[in-house]
Amino acid sequence: MQEFEEVKRLVPSLLAVCAAALLAPRPSSAAPPGLYRIELAGSAVLFAKTPPVPRGARIVFARYPDGAVMSLKASDVRRVVLVPVVRADGPNLKPGEILVLGPTGEGGGSANAPAGSGGARPGEAAGGKAPFNPARDYRPEWDARQVPGQTLPFPASPGDYREGGTLAYPPGNATQSGPGQPPTGVPSGEPPRMPR
Repeated sequence: MQEFEEVKRLVPSLLAVCAAALLAPRPSSAAPPGLYRIELAGSAVLFAKTPPVPRGARIVFARYPDGAVMSLKASDVRRVVLVPVVRADGPNLKPGEILVLGPTGEGGGSANAPAGSGGARPGEAAGGKAPFNPARDYRPEWDARQVPGQTLPFPASPGDYREGGTLAYPPGNATQSGPGQPPTGVPSGEPPRMPR
């Protein structure tokens, strides 16, 4: 009985929204269409492309953005509000056309670029040198493709990797007593480093 009273209370507001939507002037191509904000019990919110229409104890609408037809119990709906959609005017792009956004995100702006330069090229170190070898000039065909973690292993620390000068571990004196056994006599400590 209580559900019937709630439906009875909700029907006039739904009919008013539907009548307002039907009697409202049709939006021209210049005026953006509106969405229907459906507030549910429990503070959940849904958006609809079409005005919600009562069908018995339920309301039916087309969900935004995919347009799927949905229904809800009318007793679960607290209120329905028509919300205008404001569209920002942007560049008119044709399909397949590229829009260059430039640097985005934290630290991606021109504040990191050296003063007086047009900005560093990808993979270029300060002074136009190679990123991991300050003795060599920047070569865009090679250095622009070097990505630590993808085409290069991550260096352990800033001074560990130097192109052409990284030292390998010395040969080990370890011995293995049998297959699957841990090696014994493994040297420990810091790996060798190139003199600076």
